[in-house]
Amino acid sequence: MKRREFVRTTIALGVSGAGMGLINACAQPKNIFEISLAQWSLHRGLEEGAMDPLDFAALTREKFGLNAIEYVNKFCKDRVRDQQYLKQMRQRADDAGVRSLLIMCDDEGRLGDPDESMRLKAVENHYKWVEAAAFLGCHSIRVNAASEGSYEEQLALAADGLNLLCAYGDQHDA
Repeated sequence: MKRREFVRTTIALGVSGAGMGLINACAQPKNIFEISLAQWSLHRGLEEGAMDPLDFAALTREKFGLNAIEYVNKFCKDRVRDQQYLKQMRQRADDAGVRSLLIMCDDEGRLGDPDESMRLKAVENHYKWVEAAAFLGCHSIRVNAASEGSYEEQLALAADGLNLLCAYGDQHDA
């Protein structure tokens, strides 16, 4: 083989090898989005008692291969202030290598209620969920800001209730 042919062949192989590496890198899909599992996805099993809410984190990791979860207040409503229960929830998530992201909160009142006393009661009803979320390491709670009246009135009422709840959340790093 002549020197010139050797150089051409070497360059061609080098370029094709680099090209194959680039093709391989582009062909490998990257997980740019993190997916979490909402407890509501398994609500039938939880409601029927076929599944223990404390097993949710481990099941999410083992069965679905996910590392983030979203709780639903319905499945721990009677235990939200039970520190031992919350410690178990947090420990089980930690043991499974799963992050707790949020608690979906329903049936705690309308944060945009036109009746100020009802709106304030709804805000206060969410305090326990803010506290639980902070304890579990969640970044937020999901709430309902239902209201009534004109669009502008509803915006103002919902903003008031949400602002009051956010002020409370600021005190809890939630």
